Amino acid sequence: MTKFEKAFLLVNFILYGSLAVFSYAYVDLNLTISQNPLALKFVSVMQQLGYFNRPQATLIYLFLIIFTFSFFIFNLWLFYKLKVGLKYLIVSTITSTLVLVFAYPFLSSDLFNYLFDAKIILNYQSNPYTHRALDFPNDEWIRFMRWIHRTSPYGPLWLGMSLIPAAAGFGKFILNFLAFKIFIGAFHLVNSFLIYKTLSKINPKLALFGTAFYSLNPLFLIEGVVNAHNDLVVATFLLTSIFLLVNTKKTYAAVAIFAGTLIKYIQILTLPWYLLHGYFKKISTGKLIISNILTMAVFTYLYSSFKITVPFISSGSTQVQFQPWYLFWTIPLVALIPKPSLLALAIAVSIGASLRYLPYLYYGDWSQPGTINFMQIVTLAPPIVVLIALSVKKFFKSSEKN
Repeated sequence: MTKFEKAFLLVNFILYGSLAVFSYAYVDLNLTISQNPLALKFVSVMQQLGYFNRPQATLIYLFLIIFTFSFFIFNLWLFYKLKVGLKYLIVSTITSTLVLVFAYPFLSSDLFNYLFDAKIILNYQSNPYTHRALDFPNDEWIRFMRWIHRTSPYGPLWLGMSLIPAAAGFGKFILNFLAFKIFIGAFHLVNSFLIYKTLSKINPKLALFGTAFYSLNPLFLIEGVVNAHNDLVVATFLLTSIFLLVNTKKTYAAVAIFAGTLIKYIQILTLPWYLLHGYFKKISTGKLIISNILTMAVFTYLYSSFKITVPFISSGSTQVQFQPWYLFWTIPLVALIPKPSLLALAIAVSIGASLRYLPYLYYGDWSQPGTINFMQIVTLAPPIVVLIALSVKKFFKSSEKN
């Protein structure tokens, strides 16, 4: 590995190490992560920043987003120009993942619901589909949880998988917490591997570039590894199905899709395209991927626009709106067809989605006037700018030809 690559690995470590440290500014005030005096002091200092100096904390988050995405885009340029190689990609991906596994899920509380659903099974020998966290009022974990009134909205396969890290936690919160973070974070590495192997089969020249687009994307590192959303695992089954399909393992690909629906039903929407590609030979692999992206994108829009509750997809809330982790349903697939215009649009969407949290960090809740409008504007503005730029570029190119 060259000195140039080592220097960039150091920058990568500093950026995501800073993000991991910053995440502890939002440790729930009712949660004591450790009784260690140094840990207590550290968390207390960080909470003072996150809860009692919100404008400064929000500005820090904004700068972290700007710097991480700028570094990410520069990394993509390096891979596109072949200035860095596979070893750099592997080390930077693993380093980012390992550092962020130890971050606190400061932008979401879903992880704690995963932990408690597993606890209902292991500790209380009850059914998460019929029992809620609220049904166990003496449990200490309820103090720092959200959505304690809902039964589990996740599929049976996810509940079964969640027992693995839960068992490794031996009933201790901090061990459960770390086990779940490591368990879900590992799927980010699996997804990166699947994208690389799939691209090596269908587009070898862009295998490194396409993999870097997914594995080093700050949105996926934050939503998947930091916030530990199980949509990261949904993406794993989706990518696995395509990997198996391009390797002519049609039956196993169908099994992967079916397994994914047992985490969240949404994957069933992709099944028609697999039938057209794998069994009826009506569309190519590229069209299969694009069709999946469009299908998921349209569903995400409809699901977010109309306040509906869908089993195994929603979290029990009737106030549904677009959430950044929904992009796990679409953008990982963009890595498999790394065309410049599509990538630019996907990066813009990722940036906009990451900025949606600014009102929450600034005010501490989502109820302030104008918050929803701000989130819609900040999410749509970057992709609209990119679309305008692409349209202008296309116009001038066509003018030159004429």
